[in-house]
Amino acid sequence: PGGPFNQPTEMMPHPNGDLYVTDGYKNCRVHRFSRDGQLKQSWGTPGKKLGEFHLPHSLAIDPEGRLYVADRTNQRVQIFTEDGQFIDQWTDMQGPDDITLGKDGLFYIAEQDKGGHPPYICIRDKQGKVQARIECPRHIHGSGVDSRGDMYAGLTVDRHVDKFVRVR
Repeated sequence: PGGPFNQPTEMMPHPNGDLYVTDGYKNCRVHRFSRDGQLKQSWGTPGKKLGEFHLPHSLAIDPEGRLYVADRTNQRVQIFTEDGQFIDQWTDMQGPDDITLGKDGLFYIAEQDKGGHPPYICIRDKQGKVQARIECPRHIHGSGVDSRGDMYAGLTVDRHVDKFVRVR
């Protein structure tokens, strides 16, 4: 593990004004900065144990301030307090590339194809229970959801975005 930065992968503002950055490629850390840009804290070491990372690739922050870190190569999402204390983890997933919290309170997770399974966007509730999996025909690297609940999949190989319209 090293200090900031070695190919950061995502940054997200916290309700308290701090900025959190996953520093995943060639590093295994989450960095926390004050609103004026001062480094307050870094956490994470290489590995598979709780609180360790192997390519933290994305993060989401819920209204209560919990951080959901997509630990891609370890095929899980780890949940932390704003101070980096481990709370829980979600498993039973492929390599999560991106995690987004929708206005509906659900998490939309872009998952890579691993072990012959197709890539998909997995929708989970706040407890991590799978609500749906939407297959995507190509590798998904990023995801998003708009205010209507329509989902977007950023595709690196084809260099475009697929849109999945929510049926109302």
